[in-house]
Amino acid sequence: MIELIAHETPVPAQQPHTSGVQGTSACTPPGTQQRTTVLHCPPAPPERAEVAAEINSRIIAWMAGLGLDSEDNVEGVYKHDPGRGITLCHPGSQDVDRMTAAGKMIVAETAVDDYFCETNSRRDTDDQNIGPNLSLAQSAIDAPCLTPDYQAVWEAKRTGHPVLRAQHEAFNDLKRISSPAQAQRIRHDIAQLYLGYNAENGWRLLNRLPPAWQYLANRQMNSFRPCLNLTDVLDGYEIPAELHTHPLVQDCTARASLIATLHNDLASCEREIREHGLPFNLPAVIAAEEHLPLDEAFIKACEVHNELIRTFEDDTERATAALPDPAVARFLTGLWAWIAGSRHWHFTTARHRG
Repeated sequence: MIELIAHETPVPAQQPHTSGVQGTSACTPPGTQQRTTVLHCPPAPPERAEVAAEINSRIIAWMAGLGLDSEDNVEGVYKHDPGRGITLCHPGSQDVDRMTAAGKMIVAETAVDDYFCETNSRRDTDDQNIGPNLSLAQSAIDAPCLTPDYQAVWEAKRTGHPVLRAQHEAFNDLKRISSPAQAQRIRHDIAQLYLGYNAENGWRLLNRLPPAWQYLANRQMNSFRPCLNLTDVLDGYEIPAELHTHPLVQDCTARASLIATLHNDLASCEREIREHGLPFNLPAVIAAEEHLPLDEAFIKACEVHNELIRTFEDDTERATAALPDPAVARFLTGLWAWIAGSRHWHFTTARHRG
């Protein structure tokens, strides 16, 4: 039985917001008193600061080798602190080389989001190219098999674009420590991730928020699932494909991925509403759909998280009872560890506090 404890969680104050987003409650006057609620989650795992620093150092050296070590990029890595996130979410891994490979992939995926999807100096809210760009990003890890002339053009385009090159090189490093089945699993997960990115962009182009049920269905794809599915890779074993693809294990993986991604929604809620024209997280979606102040919607979003984690507890017990293989128990324990590390990292990282 996994120990769940109540983590005290601050409720964000309402932010002034005048973007004209349809249905948003962001102009509702804020309350005057700071409130707290709780998230039920396993205890925080131990910090491994020296290992985390070594992973970050290796990632930055890799970026330098690709010509991606601009001052802004390096600062972004230190702020994101992928080494700390990986050591917290994979406490069972003692292999710095494997954890560094995962860190490179996380940095590359974040670069795709930042470069192709976020509203910034490279693109505006009316950009229609996200879908084609995400398809191109996927091709960097799932190479097309073309005629020689077209293959050469694709390879030149992939090599000449910093984000595509990072994707390709990071995935090659990941393949080095994975079996073919594990690598293909991650390819599939990343394709789902990009499908979720594209759906979010569609809602942004329409300047509206989806209903909560639709948002959560998409969030299961636009999630940390590619990272959670590295659990056995980083721990140096492989859960057999017939067990990993079993519906009971897949249900556990999907629910754990959604739970971990809601940590991102909750921890980044205040920053996103402050920085972006259209807040896109579960509290904002609930606020818009139910016409609630943000603080009330945030508490309801925490309740959704807590209901999901109680169901996940039941899911894992059902899966281990039906599949009494040590690899299943080890993999599901790894998912629990990822959830614990995710909550702790998200609520303490400079990426969300800054």
